[in-house]
Amino acid sequence: MVELKKVRVAAVVVAVVAVGAGVVAPAGAAEEGLKWEPCAKVANNWSDPGDTKSECAMLAVPMDYAQPQGRKVKIAVSRRKAADPAKRRGVLVASLGGPGLGNIEDPEAFSTMGLGALAADYDVVGFDMRGTGYSDKIDCEWQDGPAVPVTASAKEKAKAGFDAYTEYNKRCTAIDPAFVKQLTTTNNARDLDSLRAALGAPKISFYGVSYGTAIGTVYRSMFDSHVDRMWLDSVMPPVMDLSAMDGSIDAVAEKGFGRFVTWLAQHDAEYHFGTTADAVHAALFALRDQLAQHPRVVDDTTVLDRQWATGQFASPQSIWDSAADDLATVRDGGVPASAHPAAGARQVFGFDVNPRGLNSVQYNAMFCNEGTGGRDFEQAWGEVQAHQREYPATGGKFEIAAFCGGWPFPAQPWKPVKGSSAFEVSGHIDEGETPYSWAVDTQKAVGGSLLTVLDGQHGSLDKIPCAAKAVDFFRTGHTVSGSCAGIR
Repeated sequence: MVELKKVRVAAVVVAVVAVGAGVVAPAGAAEEGLKWEPCAKVANNWSDPGDTKSECAMLAVPMDYAQPQGRKVKIAVSRRKAADPAKRRGVLVASLGGPGLGNIEDPEAFSTMGLGALAADYDVVGFDMRGTGYSDKIDCEWQDGPAVPVTASAKEKAKAGFDAYTEYNKRCTAIDPAFVKQLTTTNNARDLDSLRAALGAPKISFYGVSYGTAIGTVYRSMFDSHVDRMWLDSVMPPVMDLSAMDGSIDAVAEKGFGRFVTWLAQHDAEYHFGTTADAVHAALFALRDQLAQHPRVVDDTTVLDRQWATGQFASPQSIWDSAADDLATVRDGGVPASAHPAAGARQVFGFDVNPRGLNSVQYNAMFCNEGTGGRDFEQAWGEVQAHQREYPATGGKFEIAAFCGGWPFPAQPWKPVKGSSAFEVSGHIDEGETPYSWAVDTQKAVGGSLLTVLDGQHGSLDKIPCAAKAVDFFRTGHTVSGSCAGIR
């Protein structure tokens, strides 16, 4: 899921939910009006130069809402007005991913999704979270640490990755500690309410996917009376415990491994691991144990070892064929395609440059300012080993907890709060990026209804017929439960 020595994850995967109760935005929080201009004109590198519908503005908000008259930060926002003004029923904010990624172009993307019909009914609004995209942020490049021998132990590699995060976090947070300390999901929610006030909307509706669901959950917990209707798809957990999040991801992967083994047995003519699930299981574990005892060095940066095999075992169903090819290739003495990962894209930030890179400072802050765990390597490594024992095929990947090495601020966790506004969550039964259990836990913690999507695809609701249920929800407020078919 995450490369240990780099913070380079796209909208994924994984995210934060931190929730507080009883907090309201101070009067006058948005002190500057919104001056709307065509996004294609004012926003450099806007993805569609011919876009005539999106308009952009900057919103000034308090950096620290406890000091509303103090330092301000700028939040970049966009909107597309309702295509049919006669049917307009309000404002719908779209937040389709993150953290570390801006959401200012989400209204344009939303118009092409399965929920795009709502663009006739609503002004669709997006915003770049503080620390991302065109909004105020910190640009701090990753620097690789000392080279780690490819034959190093799993713990040595994990420690090197943890130390690299520690160096990055200490160096980058020191650029502007006051700003980084205020990079929280809670403040993203407060910024959203400042935007609501600046738009003159008594209430807003909200559609969130992936990390966008964190903002939605927090916003509803803090500003329930300002919510009209809210739907969250591929939902983040209600409590940000880094080790528990790693464990729940491992649990999904272990379940998927069982199905992978059965699938391999059905395709023995192609991959030759055995004609029964037991035979395939034994063959794969024997291969993994062989690589653990005698790792195969491919080049100066790549080794085929236990960790590599575990990664293949945890492959999602969409790439079982390539994982099976790679495992068979290694079994037969060859070099698999996955031994040569593509180089990551370089980050680029700034209002006057392409804003679509991942901002790793903001990404890490979303995990570390409000998430618990990850500060102490030995404790985190002990939790990794516990996951490996619990999930013997796929457990023990050191992922989310590694982000917070050297983080200088203590965690300020929050608890979810139930609300009364119209609220729906949809979870994907076999998904590994935001496990279904997170949707279940969130629905139990904050209320509303739960729709189960029968697939393993992250955020697929807008791509399936079931999107019609979400369209109806935003038009009528009627929640739904049960299940619907997904993408297989």
